[in-house]
Amino acid sequence: MKLNYRNQKNAEATAKFWNKPLDRPDWFKVQASAEDETEILIYDIIGWPFVEAAELIRVLAGITTGKILVRINSPGGDVFDSVAIYNALKEHKAKVTTRIEALAASAASFIAIAGKEVQAYSNAMMMIHEPYVLTAGNQYDLREVADILEKISGSMIDIYAANAAPGKREIAQMMKDETWLSAKEAKEKGFIDTILESGKGAKAQFDLSMFAHCPDCLQSQNMQQEPNERDIERLLRESGGLSKNQAQGLLARGWKAVMRSEQELEQRAAEMLIKIISGGK
Repeated sequence: MKLNYRNQKNAEATAKFWNKPLDRPDWFKVQASAEDETEILIYDIIGWPFVEAAELIRVLAGITTGKILVRINSPGGDVFDSVAIYNALKEHKAKVTTRIEALAASAASFIAIAGKEVQAYSNAMMMIHEPYVLTAGNQYDLREVADILEKISGSMIDIYAANAAPGKREIAQMMKDETWLSAKEAKEKGFIDTILESGKGAKAQFDLSMFAHCPDCLQSQNMQQEPNERDIERLLRESGGLSKNQAQGLLARGWKAVMRSEQELEQRAAEMLIKIISGGK
């Protein structure tokens, strides 16, 4: 998809907006979970300027299992990439189940409602709002951008209305208000089909300060929560490239040992731990 806003300057600005470096592009993972089921994990900001949706859609087209489980914990991302993924999931021949494991906000909410069955853990949340952009220009440029945003908004309203109980007028107001829904509220409005009970669920580890009406509990959770050992092990494996045994070995030796290490593998782990301690900055 050729879109003129997708250039290096805008990519850097968007990455800064999301507080995610461009050199950490991955936002999804595909893995076999059972003999006839494939899992897709979407646990990050979606699509451009990181890995564009085309890559996930190519992988999705090659999945031949009868079932696909899409596990979601995302603050959103590029609207066009998210709509493309929504359509690809809708059209896939497998039985697609989508599951909100912590957060499906903004454009991630399209993907969440694409499943033949939509699930959410009881402590998960969903958010819908009007589309917005980072832009600059003269009065004519900005009016043109506003017109495009209006068209995108209409498309979003159609998607939500086709997959939930509220009519288009109510959906439009919910988007305008930036509406945060608990799993119970999302089920009552028909956005999800099934609430899954859970113990201590996944946390939505994202900077959500860009959203005007983000609940205080999520802001506090994201900005203040200390990582536990399991979180650190997972991040070392997924983002640091370590095996499970390597990650557990480093944690067993303690953080000071990791920080003193001169070996390349352990240095990479140390850098990851610094980012975790500093909140990813």
